[in-house]
Amino acid sequence: MTTDLLTQLNHDVWEPFRRAYAGLDAQAFLAVHSPDLIRAGGPAKQVRGHADFVRDIEEFFARVAANGDSLSIALRFTERLASADLASERGTFRIDAVKGGEPKTVYGHFHVFCRRTDRWRIVVDYEPADVATEEEFAAAVPEEDVAAFG
Repeated sequence: MTTDLLTQLNHDVWEPFRRAYAGLDAQAFLAVHSPDLIRAGGPAKQVRGHADFVRDIEEFFARVAANGDSLSIALRFTERLASADLASERGTFRIDAVKGGEPKTVYGHFHVFCRRTDRWRIVVDYEPADVATEEEFAAAVPEEDVAAFG
């Protein structure tokens, strides 16, 4: 059952999350987040609601696109817990960016809580301020390996 739930989470949240991020598609990116979203932590060490998150993402993606830059994100997991309508997932991410023609890679940690209503959506997104390493990212479990948490 857990592998089925994680496969559904990948389909509803993580696959569209990655595609929208790479495509700088703010509306598709925001669609995987609940209107009740709580976003906390990150480099700014803030707690923000959905309206602030919408504004931040729209401005960020528009700025990246206007500069002719690019982004992609990869996710790997250290914990994936799911029940019929709730999930908690932790892991590391790698952002590959090209800014002004210069490639840059950034690693970080994440912890999200998701809820399933008509489909899965992120309701809480917590990003610790600490930086992850390439080694931590490599050691975590790839998104598609749902059996590792089954």
